[in-house]
Order: sequence, then structure tokens, then C-alpha cells
Amino acid sequence: MEIRTRFLGSSRRSGFSSALVLSLFSSATVAGNLEQGVTDPPIASPKRFGSDVSAFYLGLSGGYATSGTDRFGLTTPGGTFEIGELDLNGNYGGVRGGWRGVLPAMGGRDYVYGFELGYDFSGLDDDVMTDIGSVTITGSSEISDVLSVRFRNGLTNKSGTVLYFVTVGYVQGDIKTTSSLTSGATTQLFEDSGTRDGFSASIGAEHSLSENWSITGEYEYVQFDSDRVEFSNGFSTKSTPRYRGLRFGLNYTF
Repeated sequence: MEIRTRFLGSSRRSGFSSALVLSLFSSATVAGNLEQGVTDPPIASPKRFGSDVSAFYLGLSGGYATSGTDRFGLTTPGGTFEIGELDLNGNYGGVRGGWRGVLPAMGGRDYVYGFELGYDFSGLDDDVMTDIGSVTITGSSEISDVLSVRFRNGLTNKSGTVLYFVTVGYVQGDIKTTSSLTSGATTQLFEDSGTRDGFSASIGAEHSLSENWSITGEYEYVQFDSDRVEFSNGFSTKSTPRYRGLRFGLNYTF
């Protein structure tokens, strides 16, 4: 009886020990599987501009132009009359695409350079009016459909995620100049339209958001060539349209 009691006691202790060991092994296995199954979600981190030695990109941009001065005077057989100063302003936007290359620079920065082709759908305009005797004279100017080719270059910050750049370039746009003479109930309208060349310059920054996407912001100045516009009534005016604008955009790099 005593031997059986000892045997049963020993068997119970042995069985309890075996169960405890199996339980520990099972817990360790489950814990191992849990640790193996838990992973951090992927995070889209900004990309260094210098990670691509050569890259192409496409983008959209838009902005608002103001402080566009163009003095309007009217030359007639009887003399030249000052009508006023045009303040060209309005919204503009369009598409762009370009290529950029990268060279290492001092201090862990990168020098980024390239060329950009852009096309803006714009409607920048203004008009002025004055009275000369009994005649009311109105002058106006409008800029639309601007094509640009720009050289773009600058330096990144040390992390390589922000590019500070300047641009210079050639622009070509459609310029419409209008003059009207109103005397009593009669109005005569004279108009001249044509394509004109010019130049642009800007300063701005581009911030990388992810592997492919980036946003841009820049302040730009655009001026077209000065030209003497001849109206069909023999009157003429000298036109030099220009404007300053703040532009924002979104680029996708391939």
C-alpha cells in the first residue's frame, strides 16, 4: 500500500512536470510565431534627388500673376497721348515636363541641373481708359498660351529631400492689343494680335514627398519683347507686356 502510494505520488509529480514542460514549449512556440508575424507597415519616405543620376519628370502647375505693367500710350497724327498703365493679372496653369541630372557637391549636398518644357493656358489682361476732349479712349492688353523652355539648376539640402533652384528661360506667347475710340454713341474698335518672344526668370524650391512625387513653389518674372503695334486707323502704341507670378506645382518622376 505504501509502495503504491509512493508510485502514484511520483507518477502525479512526473505527469505535472511533463505538462508544465509542454506548456512552456507551447508558449514559446506561440510567442515565436507572434513575434514572427508582427511586421511594421511600409512607410513612404522622401527620396533623395541624388539617388537618380538622370531622371525624367512630368507635372502640373498653376498660379496667379499680378504687378504686370505695360504703359499704354496712343500715337496719332496730332501727337502722342498717355492713356494709362496696364496692370496685367489673372490665373494661369498648364503642363510641364523635363529632364534633370545630378552631380555631387560640397557638404553632402547635390547639384541638380536640367531643362524643362512648359505650356500655360493663361488669360492675363487689363484695360485703361481716359478722356481726351469729347473722345473716350480705351486701351487693353492680353497674354495667352505661353510656351516656355527653361534651364533649371540648384542645390539640395543635406538630407537631399529639398531642392533650392533658380531658372532662366525663353518664352513665347500670344499678345493681343486693343484700342477703342468712343464719341457719343459711336465706338470704333481696333485690334492687333500676334506671337511674341520673351524671357523668364524664377526662384523656388522643390520638396520630395515619396519615391516618385514632389511639390514645387516658385516666384517668377516674365517679360515679352517690346513692339510697336500699328492699328488700321493709322494710330499706334508701344507694347511691352510683363508680369510677376507665384506658381505651385506637382511633379511625378519616372
